[in-house]
Amino acid sequence: MVIERIAEDVRFKRSIKLKGYLGEKEIAGEKILLVKPTTFMNNSGICVKKIVDYYQIHLKDFLVIYDDVDLLLGKIRFRRKGSSGGHKGIKSIIEILGSEEINRLRIGIGKKRDEDLAEYVLSDFSPQEKEILKKVISDAVSASLDWVRFGANYVMQNYN
Repeated sequence: MVIERIAEDVRFKRSIKLKGYLGEKEIAGEKILLVKPTTFMNNSGICVKKIVDYYQIHLKDFLVIYDDVDLLLGKIRFRRKGSSGGHKGIKSIIEILGSEEINRLRIGIGKKRDEDLAEYVLSDFSPQEKEILKKVISDAVSASLDWVRFGANYVMQNYN
């Protein structure tokens, strides 16, 4: 949802070789590449590795945006490095890149303890949750764009 909002005027092209949909946009004089992997979430690292290698991107120069059930709905957290925290998509990226030094923006989707995880993440949001999501998506877009403009420290100080 965050990528879609950032990319409102971007035309994505599918790359079978790079295993994702790619689009380019300029933000504050910087050309950025927006990527939506076509791999299963648990294999996100495959697409990320292909992109990093093909475009020769330094790890400090990319941002992974993902939902996190361990963060309350409506919260966002930016980190420059760390473990996967049990998230299988970020775990795949860390393992395949061989580094925990990966900028990431976690978007809280919360979860009740008694719910089945797979069922929960694949279900639709309630009307009340959708209202909360509008704000958090807007905040995540702003944080992502500010990361491009001002860097990681700025985002951590202003959004965490």
